[in-house]
Amino acid sequence: MAKAKMTVKKQQGGGLMLLGMMALFAAVILMLVSMASLVLVCFGMLPTFVAVLIDRSPQRFAFISVLAMNFAGIFPYLLDLWMGSNSMSVAIDTLTDVFSLFLMYGSAGLGWILFIVTPPIVTTVMTFIAQRRVSVLRASQKKLLGEWGDAVTKEEVVGEPGEAKEPGAPAAEPKAPRG
Repeated sequence: MAKAKMTVKKQQGGGLMLLGMMALFAAVILMLVSMASLVLVCFGMLPTFVAVLIDRSPQRFAFISVLAMNFAGIFPYLLDLWMGSNSMSVAIDTLTDVFSLFLMYGSAGLGWILFIVTPPIVTTVMTFIAQRRVSVLRASQKKLLGEWGDAVTKEEVVGEPGEAKEPGAPAAEPKAPRG
């Protein structure tokens, strides 16, 4: 049991290590290409870094939703930086603008809201679908009982006490051959 727990912890730690290595690789590439982009991404993605530290589940759904929404909030400003003058002053101006910070961090907040709200909604919808399916099957069952009668719900056993029993076979007809 202890060995199984260690294996699960190693797998979780390995995923976080891989994620860290990918982030480091992306940071080095951004630093080589554009230091202004690196500054914008590092400060704009702070809620995502917090989500990495907070989300300890194996699937990391909170991290994924916050990452996606946070990046969606940063992307327009990254495009402005890349399409305009790719300078540190533009990146600093973007980061000191209250509206741009509100959009970046607010979109990360929407990622948290999506993470919190989605499971109850999915559960409600799946419960409704299952209840609807049960009601359809019950109606179909009532229809079949109306056509066939109550005899189909009772198990009649035909044969000798020592023989294998066939439920539902009429007594007057021969049994199916065994082989």
